[in-house]
Order: sequence, then structure tokens, then C-alpha cells
Amino acid sequence: MSYSKINEEDLYVKQYSIEILEKNIHNLNKKRVINTQKLTADFCVNYLLDNNIDSGSEDSYIFDKAYILNRQQHITNEEWNQAIKKSNIY
Repeated sequence: MSYSKINEEDLYVKQYSIEILEKNIHNLNKKRVINTQKLTADFCVNYLLDNNIDSGSEDSYIFDKAYILNRQQHITNEEWNQAIKKSNIY
């Protein structure tokens, strides 16, 4: 399977598969990914959720459950909780 490299601007014009987003996540602005793409609970928990962000940070709220679920309204609390259990974060 070929690797599709995407950049920040691509996020605004096209929806990408989770597989492509996973391969590119380290080269993308996570805030833009949350706000432009339709994501799965598993993707959000594994790649975007960050409960260790310093609370004094200007963007510390962006990568918490409330912000992510507000932007990804198709994800239910049940799906979120299942993804958390699978990830062994807690």
C-alpha cells in the first residue's frame, strides 16, 4: 500500500481515512485535525487526547475529552469510554 503524505492545507479540502491520518499525524497540527476531519474515538484517544498537558498552557484545553467531543460530535460517550479502556490510559 502506498503512503500518502498530506499537509495542513489538505485538511481543509478533503476528508482523509484514519489510516492516512495516522501515518501523517506527526507532521500535522493536531488542532486542525480535530477541527477539520471526522475521526474515530480510538484515533482521538490514541493520537489527540493528552491529559498531561501543563494546565498553564494556552492550549491545554484543546486536547481534553470535552474539547475533542465538542468538535467530534458523532462520537458517543460509550464509544469514548470503550476507546479509553482499549488504550489502557487510565
